Amino acid sequence: MHAVKRFATIIGLLTAVLVLGPNAGLAHAADASPAGDVLSLGDPAAPGQIDLYLDPLCPYSGKMVQSQGEEIGRRIESGKLHVNLRFVDFLDKYSASGTYDSRAIYASFVVADQSRSSDITWRFIREFYAKDQQPEEEGDTDLSNDQLAGLAARVDAPQSAQDLIRVGLPVAFDARAIAANNLPLLRAFPKSGVPMVVIDNQPVDGESAWLDRIPR
Repeated sequence: MHAVKRFATIIGLLTAVLVLGPNAGLAHAADASPAGDVLSLGDPAAPGQIDLYLDPLCPYSGKMVQSQGEEIGRRIESGKLHVNLRFVDFLDKYSASGTYDSRAIYASFVVADQSRSSDITWRFIREFYAKDQQPEEEGDTDLSNDQLAGLAARVDAPQSAQDLIRVGLPVAFDARAIAANNLPLLRAFPKSGVPMVVIDNQPVDGESAWLDRIPR
């Protein structure tokens, strides 16, 4: 009976994603949307334009989001900054589960797809990079699907997003393929570490004062 109920839940979720579409009719001032291997956050016509490369498990990516995440979010919501967020998964194999990067990337795409809100999506990403949440590289534990869904609930992501994260099926978004497609773009730069910000096709250390170069 338990298996039948779970199967029915999965079928319902797939129907919502593939047939009904994400939150039809909802509109947000700063839309978020998956665009191939990218999460598009904010107004595509914003005066500030960056590509941002992050790895969910990377402690340096976490440090950058912890220190600059609030200001990035403010500029996204004010229409000053558009972010093409490109996740990579260098450290997936160094997570306790061996799949943490992939599951966090998938969860981010699901939240963006189901909410269509840059605010919700960026706040979700900030949640899993928070000091009290981000798992350690080669640590004993990482975040389960249920815990990731709990973080989605904390930022008011739709219930549909929370349910999809819990189930964890790579339907519509194959996180490993997304990361694999972003990796050669990152490696095309002389230094290919993360976090990396790209402004006008020029790479910038994500932990630098790059925000000073973006129109306010």
